[in-house]
Amino acid sequence: MCRNWALLLAMAVGGLGSSAAAQTSAAEALATLADPGSQRILVIAHRSCWQKAPENSLAGVHACERMGVDGVELDVRHTRDGHAVIIHDDTVDRTTNGHGKVAEMTWAQLAALRLKERGGGPDAALTNELVPTLAQYLRAARKRLLIVFDVKDWSQASTFAAISREGMEKQAIFFYECNNDRLLNNVRAFRDRVAMFPIMFEKDGPLETGLQRCRSNPANWAHVKFQTTEWLDHAKKVSAQQGLRLWTATMFPEDNAGLDDARAAREPDVAWGRQIASGARLIMTNTPQELMNYLHEKRR
Repeated sequence: MCRNWALLLAMAVGGLGSSAAAQTSAAEALATLADPGSQRILVIAHRSCWQKAPENSLAGVHACERMGVDGVELDVRHTRDGHAVIIHDDTVDRTTNGHGKVAEMTWAQLAALRLKERGGGPDAALTNELVPTLAQYLRAARKRLLIVFDVKDWSQASTFAAISREGMEKQAIFFYECNNDRLLNNVRAFRDRVAMFPIMFEKDGPLETGLQRCRSNPANWAHVKFQTTEWLDHAKKVSAQQGLRLWTATMFPEDNAGLDDARAAREPDVAWGRQIASGARLIMTNTPQELMNYLHEKRR
């Protein structure tokens, strides 16, 4: 185990908060990340439980807390005047009642908008939820959830600085593309102070090559994206041989050879089950409640 990660885990388990339930949830998730022998499956809600609340909203964070997921994924962008906000697209059009690019708007302009329900779109109803700032989102998730950061505008360093100001390094998960030197350089300075996963794509070649080049924190984790089940079968062998644990994403079929959430709704053993059997111990999904129900049934 990385020395810095061991210290991070010790701090987290000892000081995750006053709520016993929150402390148990977050501490167990962190312990799972660090324990190479753990068979627990971590469930990460993509864009913050957007099927229960507006995408990337504070209401979505609270919905995830109530649901009992292990963590949430969010998207970071910056306004024209430098405010870090949580929104996926480069424009506000799909998810709010506004129009225009986030990077060309001031925070005051963005703060006046309202979020649309669920995943947004032209026919989605408006809600009273607002676009959150990064600081607001962090405070909503404090001591309760792991947070996966998808930084959309190459601001990884300033995003980490905001996390550090809130004292929430122990809840943060970052990722970098194994063959993307620019992204690796953007996270290099703090890669040992948060959980850090390399993304390894099937198109980049054998999994072993990526494992030699790119390391994770804690050790022996890889975020994998694959187009064929043959590649997943090979990853299963590597996982068994090297004690590797996989992070898979089941939102979109192109990232998992069609073993996605839609397939899981019909054949969960074929989709989620096959990935788990191949070494997946963290699954990011658009349907976290359904995945947790599936895992509960399998435990029974």
